[in-house]
Amino acid sequence: MRKLLFVGILTVSFWLVFRPQGMAQIVVPSNAENYGMHKIIKDGSGKILAWHAPQVPGAAYAHVSKLAAEFIKSGTPLDSATGLKSYLVTCCFSGPHLVGQKKFSEGRANEGWMHNPAMTYAGMVQSLVLDYRVFSGDEAYVKVVKEMLDYQLDNGTTPANFMYAKVPYASSDPFEKTYNGATRWENDGMRGDGLHGIEPDKIGELGYAYLKFYQVTNDEKYLKAAFDCADALAKNVRAVGGNLENFGEVNTKKSPWPFRVNARTGFVQDEYCANVIEPIRLFDELLRTSKKINVSANQIKEYQKARKIAWDWLFSRNGPMYTYIWTNYFEDIPNDPDRSNRNQVSPMETARYLIKNPGLDPNMNRNVPALLHYVESVFGTYGQDAIKEQTFCYVPMGSHTARFASVCALWYAYSGDVNYKEKAFRYFNNATYITDTNGVVRVGNTWPSSWFSDGYSDYIKHFMDGMAAVPEWVHQDAVLRSTSSVQKIDYQANKISLQTYDDTGNIWFRLMKKPTKVQVSGKIVKENQGWNWQPLDKGGVLKLTQSGHQIEVTK
Repeated sequence: MRKLLFVGILTVSFWLVFRPQGMAQIVVPSNAENYGMHKIIKDGSGKILAWHAPQVPGAAYAHVSKLAAEFIKSGTPLDSATGLKSYLVTCCFSGPHLVGQKKFSEGRANEGWMHNPAMTYAGMVQSLVLDYRVFSGDEAYVKVVKEMLDYQLDNGTTPANFMYAKVPYASSDPFEKTYNGATRWENDGMRGDGLHGIEPDKIGELGYAYLKFYQVTNDEKYLKAAFDCADALAKNVRAVGGNLENFGEVNTKKSPWPFRVNARTGFVQDEYCANVIEPIRLFDELLRTSKKINVSANQIKEYQKARKIAWDWLFSRNGPMYTYIWTNYFEDIPNDPDRSNRNQVSPMETARYLIKNPGLDPNMNRNVPALLHYVESVFGTYGQDAIKEQTFCYVPMGSHTARFASVCALWYAYSGDVNYKEKAFRYFNNATYITDTNGVVRVGNTWPSSWFSDGYSDYIKHFMDGMAAVPEWVHQDAVLRSTSSVQKIDYQANKISLQTYDDTGNIWFRLMKKPTKVQVSGKIVKENQGWNWQPLDKGGVLKLTQSGHQIEVTK
């Protein structure tokens, strides 16, 4: 057991992060002993431990995930102006610690900043449906996220006659019931994309989420939405060139898809976006399941072509794997024609993709540590295990800290380098402190208000990835990871039952004791002939190679 000490951190002064048109987010100081609402806990070496059950490594990760998930399920108030769930009409809110419980509960604490529905709802699919629902067994999250996706489809999708047809808007004005790009900030560098402005990387991000939600529900409207996203991306991809020859021109001004473009006219508002991994993920999954979902021969050809353009560019001398021009992700930044605003999302999500798809990058053993070192060096926070968001908003935030931790954990699981396990542990511990006991997740220690993206959709999933990578951090029976989408799951006292979309793949279970029986589609599978057992200090990990949709593990 680690020796626990209550210690302090340096007090900082009050300061403001100013938004245009008078909006400001107050960044408050920490006192000598607290981080948010929690007392800071460190071990005997002075390194931070989680605020919940600090003596049990990893126990806090499932705990804060539960608090955050249950807040979205049952703790989010209706917006007082529109009568809709707050996450449908605004990006952010002030919690009861800032405005009081009455104002918060009445839905009068929402903030008037541009909404970011596409990336928020995509993250909710991953965090709540694919990850936390499977970890916890709570099927209610399917209904919760379905409401979000249906709202986007019905109220935030471009018309069929646009150049980018039938794709999601990435942003909207706050408290507007229809999404069509945020318009209030058009004169401030086109923050929020402007009328009919979209972000192609978010088409890939939400398109992939639509596809995975289809795999969970078998509802074909989400499959159609995924096809619409992929078709628009394939139609509008740009062959911007790039190679690894010794000599020749290097052009870093354009990417395969622009960051901002007018969906109706095709007019490009911001030429460059490094985040091509989201469209690639969408194309990959459509191509992987092409026979099952009847992808046409022409679509296969077009998807393969667009994917190749994006992948080749990513690893060319024009692309960010060589230039490290990791710019443009967030919807509320102004246009950046100089490509000066670096962010940590794109390099970390690219690293995550590479780790989960080993063999695609022959230089992965060099590239992933380089990306991790880059993000920690550029976005790290002096004196804290915390990661800042971007150079235009150079503030440490919990979701980005958890993102970095999760990629460190994944790299440890792949490489065996224990230094990355330790990094993951420290950064995850730091990230737990932004979650209050009522499920309100603050942006960061110095940013006390809350965003549905930063605090929930782009927060929970990182803990889930981290626990899957380091199973000894999990202290309950749980499905950690599945290569196939889990359609149904049921945890009972003596067994775990689940149904998957694919009938082949791998599933990892964290169990407190070795199973007595494993069945796939009603047939008993013997140890070392379909599953194997890795013991831990308590219980272990069952890895099952499945050959059927129905799985039952008896404890």
